[in-house]
Amino acid sequence: MTTTASAVPTQADGAIMPSVPASLYRRILRRETHSSRSGAAIVVLIALVIVAAYVGLESVYAALGMRALLFSPIDVLATLLSASTTQGGLVIAAGIVAAVVGIILIVVGVTSGRRGRHTIDDSRVAVVVDDQVIAAALSRSARTAAALAPGQVTTWVSRRSARLTVTPASGVRVDEEAVLAAARDELGATAYQPPVTPEVRTTSTGRLGA
Repeated sequence: MTTTASAVPTQADGAIMPSVPASLYRRILRRETHSSRSGAAIVVLIALVIVAAYVGLESVYAALGMRALLFSPIDVLATLLSASTTQGGLVIAAGIVAAVVGIILIVVGVTSGRRGRHTIDDSRVAVVVDDQVIAAALSRSARTAAALAPGQVTTWVSRRSARLTVTPASGVRVDEEAVLAAARDELGATAYQPPVTPEVRTTSTGRLGA
């Protein structure tokens, strides 16, 4: 869990320190909970470079009268031109697919990625909590409420939900309501943003020696 400096005036050597602007906290929290799309951009650029290099290589082969490695760009272009007049529906469908892919790439490029973290509402400090910390706390609360052993509860936390998977001991029934109530109490004690909603799932097979 990471915290930043206090947002209320504090004293250092008898002097009152100025409060930190709320806008600064918002920028800090966004920086800590969001990531850039540089990875996705690199993958797309590499794919484009590979496609461009392949088309260039095939074009050189075609210009020299050599046999194409896979397909000739000239033959593909001729096929597309003939399809535009004889198979208009296929061309329209291909255009729609290309437009959808383009829109997806634009959205991925414009929006920022998300890190596995949540923030906590607090007027004094900016607090960021890793999702793994939340998952560990939920697992511990669930094990305590249902008298389960370590390893019998695994928790996965996403942006707005938490899934607790309970593996009971063979022949022993687990009180899912108690586990769910404990998870809700744990999440309710801390105002995570965005809010997390828990759900509990019990595996169909138990484990020996649990």
